[in-house]
Amino acid sequence: YAVPDDFPSDEQQRFLTFRLEQLEHDPARLPWSVRAIVLRGKRRMVGFVNFHGAPGVNDTGTAGALELGWTVFPSDQRRGYATEAAAALMDWAAALHGIRHFISSTTPENAASLRVHDKLGFRRTGEVVEGEVIFELRR
Repeated sequence: YAVPDDFPSDEQQRFLTFRLEQLEHDPARLPWSVRAIVLRGKRRMVGFVNFHGAPGVNDTGTAGALELGWTVFPSDQRRGYATEAAAALMDWAAALHGIRHFISSTTPENAASLRVHDKLGFRRTGEVVEGEVIFELRR
């Protein structure tokens, strides 16, 4: 599989190291961890998607809700990959675990992520946590 030459960035490396350390301390977190977004035909990674933890582990402390996030590499943005991957992740959680309530967040300046939230049907809750706007979706 191919990955971009500039992957991981320093920020992505810190994030992935943090998630790996979580798994080392609690292997039960694996179903709720990071997944690569890969173009099947090209066998190329274009980003990643993840839950922030098991149901109930989210920025708002909402019982039973899953918080998710996504990253698509700049050269692969604006092609619908984040929307498709996030939708698939939520479909997986609903089908296998009966989860219907999702939380997500982004900074107000992140226009691409704001568009993904809109496409997926998330609504703003009015909450802001650590400078990020909180979104919610019930399916």
